[in-house]
Order: sequence, then structure tokens, then C-alpha cells
Amino acid sequence: MSKVLSLAIAFLRERKARTVLTIVATAAAVSMVIWVTSSYEALHKTYDEYADLALGRYELAIAPISGEPTDFVPADSIGLLLDDPAVKAVDPMWAGRIPVLELQDEPLPIDQASRGMDSGSGSHRPLPSLMFIATDAPQPPFEMAEGEWVQPDADDANGETPRIVVRADVAKRRGIAVGDTLTLELPRRSQTGETTLAVRVGGIVNGPTLFGAGGAGIPMLTPSSGEAFLSISLLGRITGEPFRISLLGVSVAPEADITKFRFSWGPQLSGHSVPLQFQQAFEIEEALDQASAAQNVRMQSYAATGVAMLVAMLVIFCSLSMGVTERIRQYAILRAVVLTRGQVGWLIVLESLVLGSAGLVVGIGLGWGLLKLAETLFGSLLYHGVGFGSFSLTLATIAAVGGALLASIVPAYQATRVKPVDAMAPRQSSNAAAVTWPSLIVGSLLLAIGPLLSFVFPPGEDRIWLAMAVSFASIAIGFVVLAPCVVVFVDRLLGHLLARVLGVDPKLLASQVTSNIWRTVGASISMAFGLGLFVGIQVWGFTMLEAFVPGNWTPDAIAIVKPGLSPDQVAGIAALPDVDESRCLPLVVEQPRLVDDLTGSAARPSVIRQDNVIMVGLDPQDAFAGEHPLLRLQWVAGNAEDAVAKMKLGHACVVPDHFLEETGLQIGDTLAVDPPRNAGVTAEYTIAGAVELPGWHWQTKLTGLRPRTHRAAALVFADYDSVATDFDLPVASHAWFSYANDSADVEAIETAINGIVETVHGRASDDGEVSAKVVSIDSIRDRLLNGARRWLWMISVLPLVTLLIACIGVLNVILASVRARRWEFGVLRSIGFTSNELARAILVEGLMIAMVAAVLSIGFGVLTGWCGAELAQYVSFFGGLHPPMVIPWLPIFGGVILVGVLGVLTAIWPAITIRRSRPMSLLQSGRDLM
Repeated sequence: MSKVLSLAIAFLRERKARTVLTIVATAAAVSMVIWVTSSYEALHKTYDEYADLALGRYELAIAPISGEPTDFVPADSIGLLLDDPAVKAVDPMWAGRIPVLELQDEPLPIDQASRGMDSGSGSHRPLPSLMFIATDAPQPPFEMAEGEWVQPDADDANGETPRIVVRADVAKRRGIAVGDTLTLELPRRSQTGETTLAVRVGGIVNGPTLFGAGGAGIPMLTPSSGEAFLSISLLGRITGEPFRISLLGVSVAPEADITKFRFSWGPQLSGHSVPLQFQQAFEIEEALDQASAAQNVRMQSYAATGVAMLVAMLVIFCSLSMGVTERIRQYAILRAVVLTRGQVGWLIVLESLVLGSAGLVVGIGLGWGLLKLAETLFGSLLYHGVGFGSFSLTLATIAAVGGALLASIVPAYQATRVKPVDAMAPRQSSNAAAVTWPSLIVGSLLLAIGPLLSFVFPPGEDRIWLAMAVSFASIAIGFVVLAPCVVVFVDRLLGHLLARVLGVDPKLLASQVTSNIWRTVGASISMAFGLGLFVGIQVWGFTMLEAFVPGNWTPDAIAIVKPGLSPDQVAGIAALPDVDESRCLPLVVEQPRLVDDLTGSAARPSVIRQDNVIMVGLDPQDAFAGEHPLLRLQWVAGNAEDAVAKMKLGHACVVPDHFLEETGLQIGDTLAVDPPRNAGVTAEYTIAGAVELPGWHWQTKLTGLRPRTHRAAALVFADYDSVATDFDLPVASHAWFSYANDSADVEAIETAINGIVETVHGRASDDGEVSAKVVSIDSIRDRLLNGARRWLWMISVLPLVTLLIACIGVLNVILASVRARRWEFGVLRSIGFTSNELARAILVEGLMIAMVAAVLSIGFGVLTGWCGAELAQYVSFFGGLHPPMVIPWLPIFGGVILVGVLGVLTAIWPAITIRRSRPMSLLQSGRDLM
């Protein structure tokens, strides 16, 4: 083994430049893994903080669906929940504000404190009211920073001052410490007749701060809403009323599927005397998303490891393959003199492992250096700091060593096939014609598998992941097999053109990239890997995005009016100069739950598989019919005239086409929903038609059309009177309108609508908000597209970095190609070709390799993005809408330019080397070291 290892090291030392470049490329791939995995290491340090956001130790919170302070959770709901084996605990809580009169740094004597008296000592600071949560839960919802959690009846039994617990950020902001005494103002209805009550701060709890009360008017009530906590017995002493439940904290067994649990309980919760729902407002959803952020980064770490391993494999594979090709005679002599076939194979494997191990060591040092540099430069911005532990080291080792082992398989097999007699046989170049037609036929057959599985024979949801794997693998292998055909195509199509453009003799470029077709294929695939992933991400992302971009069916803008206007008052909005009077309608909106889980949300929720719908009431005649209807819709089932006639009769509706596909309903079927404000009463609507509504999700998300929870199965249109009556909506909450001209001033329209609302309701007061906000469809599209583009470019960084690393492998290929032809270049110089012509020929060769990579990348990216977007409809949370394929040509064109520039740049060094060499040195040193 030592003899074989010595030979491997000697061979690597023979080609110093190639060895160094291969190690550098492998090290770059390893450092990429370390950079990504360090994010997971850092997040893992603060994972508990993520897990504690919003809900604390509870997995779910339950509160009245109305969000009204006068509605409370029925007590009988607790027993029903506890009967579910998936539920570990249910803790009832009261939430409300209690005025705080003053803070005393020194506690009062017990006898004075009990009478609410001031001791005359300590400092006094007026404080605003605090949001208190009363609970007898045995454990705090969040970790205690100091002190003790509230103990029911403990203070009353000992005759001590009652104790409360304050949230840490509130205590810090208001200067409250453990042991301080607060004086609470008691309502006049207190049974004891006291007007104030002194309480002692017994503990500080590390609850998170979630700013805001929810998006688009969605109410939110969770354990994190509490600024201070007290026992239920103390609450009774303060209010003098029986305990009523504002929310329930629900702990679920670790093995339970929270998503299925939440959706299966939805209908039961809405059936109580006071309809209930799980609190899933924007802030909670975002908090739950953050709670899984570490897991998402962990998956990114695995993906980066896989990408890095493939990059290392391709780079090392190119280096080893070139070495095997150049050393055929040496291997033959070694076989004849000293080595067995197995030892020759081990020689290649050890050579690969040395390259991988050296790249691992250098990559670890490079990655660690980059992390420390980032910490030095941006330490104040890195909330989690930098992390480098066993997880990063393990994945980096897998990427380097695993890639090296994979890269050695084919070259080792080729080396073991060398016979001793090959030492006397002349070298034979590859015959491009012999592989072109077989590669075209086999490659085309493999490429057809992906579209067939995606569009012609789509599998069931239980086998979709297998279909994805087979589809992706067949497309990838298909393009690898097709690569020799693409090389010949580019050589014959672009070679002559590039020669003319760059002033190179066409005969000099004839069959340059096909003279050693497998070397060109290896280099092209190395470059195509990164660019192909980039194109695939862009095509997949923009195709999936197409379903969420609001289409031309929607009017120009929507006004959110608080507390609402009657239909007659909305006529004032239609009369504004910049508003099209014929296309302005009042809307009443509610978000009820479906009586039956028609979409199967309990089994697998998605963006359209939800247990509720958005009901919009409007005038059907002006909305759908006439020459200039408000909504310009494409009807998939039914037609506008029939639908309007049925809607005018009442309790008929129009639904999106995807809703019929998901539910299996048809025109004429009934849709039953539970009104949130009227439990036990069912509202039924007959489906009168189905239309295409691309982008309704974002249209409703940013305009307050989701008043209950921030996801819904469908946007359903019905007549104004039916929706207003069924859901107890006395006034219109929105006005939907189009502009009267292209130069309409949105700000001026919003100001004018605010004036109308204030004229009707007066200015804003403590009793409620009086305002109007206009949201234009252009602003929704811009916000969506800008955010999507930023996100897509963020996830495209890794493929582009991969492309840069792969260029080192291409440089190796061009160096080897130039080395093998040094004698030929010497002959060409001797017969009249100038050094500049030879240098330009090498640059064109690099550009042609890049063009082969571009063709492979575009084909691979478009096909995988298209098939991936279709298969994602069956498993992705945002699937089910089946949008048409979108090819974003601008970023793809930019990627092609980038790969072309990189191809030329990688050829500059070899070109300069040949340009500086004299003809005699080229003739004499054809086999010298580069």
C-alpha cells in the first residue's frame, strides 16, 4: 500500500499546476459547505428562543373567532379537548387590561398593603395599564428569568401581599424589579369595596415581544400578549366577577401531527356556542415559521453538501481522467513490471483521496477564515454569531471525501482496463461520430421520462417523491448522455462563426472541441451543473409565482374602510373624479368555516386546501354582466348571464375553478358554511359558476379580505344582501373600483375617501378606528414580484458560486488540452501561424466549451423547472393551481453571458502561456510541465 501511495503522490507532484487547481476547487466547495452549515450551528444555539416565540410551551392557542372582548371561550370546550389522546394539557386563561396607579420600590407593610395604603417611603412613578393574563397553570408559559411563578391561593393562605409576574421586556422598559410593589386600580364593582390593591412583583418571565396586533385587522391573543401574569383567585379579588376564559393554551403530545390536529379540530371549535379557532394570525404564523427556521437551514446545509460533493467530484474527475489519458503507457509499463490490476485501481483511488483530503484541510481553513472575517466586519449585525462545530465538520468531510471517492470510480475502472501491451500501441483519439447518434437516441429517450411522469402519467400523492426523483435523475442523466451530441453541434454550428468574428483561421478551429470529445464533455458538464441549477430555480420559481400574481381580471384598486360605509355612502367614492363611476362597488366580507372539510385540509393542508373560504358580497349585475363589468373574468363553468340571474335570487355563488377541482363539486351543488357570529346556524349557497382568479391570494392578503385567519381555500362571490344578512354585516367594509383615467392619483383618492369616512363617522376616537386605505393592484404586483425576485436570487447564489468553482475544473481541462498539443502548436508556429492567432484560438476553445455548457444548462434548467413546478402541485403547500410555464429570459440570458465570460477567462492563462512560448521551445517541450 505504501508503494502505491508513493506513486500516487509522485503522479500528483508531476502535474503541480493541475494538482493545485484541483485542491483549490475542492477547498472552495468545502468552504461553501462550512459557510452554509455555520448558519445552522449559530441558529442551533438559540433554537430554544425560536421555539418559545408567541406560544411559549404551548403548541397552540384557542380563542373566540370573533376577536370581540365580550366573547369568551365556553368552559365545556376544555373537557372535549382533554378527551383527545393527542392533548397533554389545556390551561384556561383570562386576558384584559388592569390600570396601574404607581410603582413603589419598597414593599408596603402587610397591614397597609392590604388596605391599599401608601407607606410614604420609596419612589412613585405613574404607569399606564398593563395587559394581564390570569391563569392557574402549574408552569409558566415561558422560562423564568428570576423569581417564582404565580402560585394559586398561596399568598392569601400566608397573609402576604399578592404576587404577580411581569414580562422581562416590560420590567426593563418600566424599571420594575422583583420585590417592587405595584398599586392596581380596582373597578367600582369590587366586592370588597376597595378602590386599590397593592401587589408585589414575585418574578420576571422571559416572554417574547410581538409588536402590533395583527395584520389587516386580524385579532391575535396568545400567552405572549400578556405583559403581566396573576392567579385566577387574585383576578377574582380584583374584578369581583366569576372567571371567564379568554383563551386556552393547548399542549400537544410530541408524537402528534399538529397540522392534522389543528385542521381536524377546526369544525368542532366553530360549533360551540361561541365559535372558536386556533390563533393563527400573521405574527403567530411568522413565529411558528421562525421556530422551524433552524430546520430549514439544516436542509439547506444538506443541499449545499450535496452540491459541493458533486462539484468536488466533477473537478477531481476531470483531473483524474486527464491523468489516466496521459499516462496510458505508464500504467501499461507498471502493469508489465510491478503492479497488479487491483493496485492500479487503488493508485487512482488514493490519488483521488489525497486531492480530496488536501482540499478538505485547505477548505476548513478557508471557511473558518471567512467566518472570522465576517464576524470581525459585521459582528454587530450577526445576532447568532458564527458557529463552527461537529455538524459543519462532518458535512464538509462528506463533501470532500465523498466527492473524491465518487470521482475515482470511472478513472479507476479505465486504468484497470489498461493492458501491458498498450505501452507499445499508439494513442487513439476519440471518434466523435461513433458516439453522436447513440447519445442522441438514448439521451432523448431519457429526457422524455420527466414530462411523461409529470404531465401524461402523474402519480398519486403517496408516490410523488419517487416520481420527482426518477424525473430529475432521468433528465440529468439524459443531458449527460446527450452532451457529446451537443459538443458536435456547437463545434460545427458556432466554430466557423466564432472564427470569423475573432479573426481566427477556421481551419485552425476545425474540430477543436471534438478532437478529445470526452474531455470537452467533462469540462462542459462541470460548468453546466451550476448554471443548470440556476436556470431550473428561475423557471420553477417564476412558474410557481405566476399563479399568485394578480391577473387582469381584478379592478385597479380597493379601499379598506373602517368602520364601514353603507352602499349609498360608497356612492360618494364612485363620484370622485379619478374613480370610474360605472366600475365601483361596495363589498361585505366574511371568512366562515366550511361545514364539511371539502378540500381535505385535515389530511394535507395547502394554500387552497383550507377549512374556510372568503365570502364577498357584491352587486352581481355590475360585477359580472354588462359591457364594462367590475370583474373581467374567464368563465370555466357556466356563464355570466346565468350566474347573475341565479345570484339575484339570493344564496348563489361563483367560485374559482381550482375549488371545484379540489372539492369535486359541480355547478348546482351546495356550499355550506358556518357564520362566525351565529354558531349553530348554517348558511348555504348554490354554486352558479366557476371562473379563473389568478392571484386572488395576494389580492386578499394585502387588502384585509381575510378577516379571520390568513389563509383560505377560495375567494367566493355572492350577492350583497345574502352575505350581509347571513353574516350580520350592516355596512360595507371595502369598496372595489377602477380608475377613471391612466393618470389617477392614488394618494388623492385615499385622502378623499378618508374625508368621506370622517364626514360619516367623525374623527378617530378611543371607541374605534376611523380611516380609509387604498391598495392599488399595481402596488400588490410590485410588492409580490420584487419580493419573489429577491428570494429567487438569494437561493440562486449557491448555483452561481458552484459555477465559479467549476471554472477551475474547466481551466484544468484547457491546460491539459494545451499541454497535449504543445508540439502541434510548435508546428503551426513554424508554418506561419502567429502567436496571437494561436492565443485567440485557445480563447475561442474556452468560449465554445462555455457555449456547450450553456446549451446543456438551458435545456436541463427549463425541463426540470417545468416538470418540477408541475409535480410540486401535488406536494407543495403552494401547489394545486397548475400555472402555465414561465421562462424568465432576462436572468437566463444573464447566466449565459456569465458562463461565456467565465469560459473566456479560464482560457486566458493557457492562451498567454502559448503566446509567450517560442516555436522551438514548443517543439522541444511538448511533454514538459506546464
